Amino acid sequence: MPLNGIGSYLPTIDEFLAHWLDVNTELGGTPATDLKLQGGFTRAMFLALRDSLAAALTGLIDLENARETGVTNRDQRKAAILLRLNQFRGMLRGLLPNSIYLDAAPRVPTFGLSEGKFLEPFDDMASLWARIDADATIPGFTPPLLLAGLTRAQFVAELAALRAAYAAVTTAENDVEIGRKQRDVLLPLARERMVQYRELVAATFGPDHPLTLSLPALSAAPGHTPAAVSLTGAWNAATAQAQFSWSASDDADLDEYELRMSPGASYDEATAVVVGNRPPGTLTFDTSAGLANPGDVASFRLFVRLTTGNEAGSNTVTITRP
Repeated sequence: MPLNGIGSYLPTIDEFLAHWLDVNTELGGTPATDLKLQGGFTRAMFLALRDSLAAALTGLIDLENARETGVTNRDQRKAAILLRLNQFRGMLRGLLPNSIYLDAAPRVPTFGLSEGKFLEPFDDMASLWARIDADATIPGFTPPLLLAGLTRAQFVAELAALRAAYAAVTTAENDVEIGRKQRDVLLPLARERMVQYRELVAATFGPDHPLTLSLPALSAAPGHTPAAVSLTGAWNAATAQAQFSWSASDDADLDEYELRMSPGASYDEATAVVVGNRPPGTLTFDTSAGLANPGDVASFRLFVRLTTGNEAGSNTVTITRP
């Protein structure tokens, strides 16, 4: 299959590996006669490169899932602590309306503020709360102040947990960036070896040899772009898989349907991998790819692929595993 984004690399490499095996057989089937690329690069080395790329792609999915779950945990904690500040302000208005503390109450921050600006009012709240708990001179009030039974110490622990959640997201984002760079180092190496392979096979056997004519393609042949199909999907608790279905393509050059998955709440071609392929006439696909654990989120697109290698992607369907 032609290279069409990162998700197509492994299937394309597999085609080259299968072809290379046939070439080696044709040349004699011994290590001495096997086809070798620049620098004595063998089929076994290409297989090792393929395995390294596969490990990098799989590892990146895990890292993306860790980032997504970290973001969810952080945002849930942010939402919860916003309620605490609203409670705190309400308690000051209700219990300490005439005290010196009411006007000192911090304002409720906007959810999307940066970490420092979002956390600042809660540090202010903790400081003010400590002063209130230490003040036994407030008329009609006996400290400590409780928010629906919550003590200041418990609030401080919640605030610390939120800070830790922020730090975990930062770490996860750095891990994803490193994983993406490790993957991206391998992509041009694999592509260059496939280019070399095509050139060397054609030079070795000549333009009319079956092994030259059957060389795997690296780019789509001239032709039209197919119409995209409409994809639907949902999580099936009974099978513990996401179930997808789609409208049929009526393109005369239809070769197959290909489902691709990108971890996270939005589809990103830079992180997408091929989940699997279905022949014409098949309009369903069940998979747990990217959804191994509760809370995992993955986004999917179905690609109509033609015999020329041209393709078109569907709408994105995002699935969250309960």
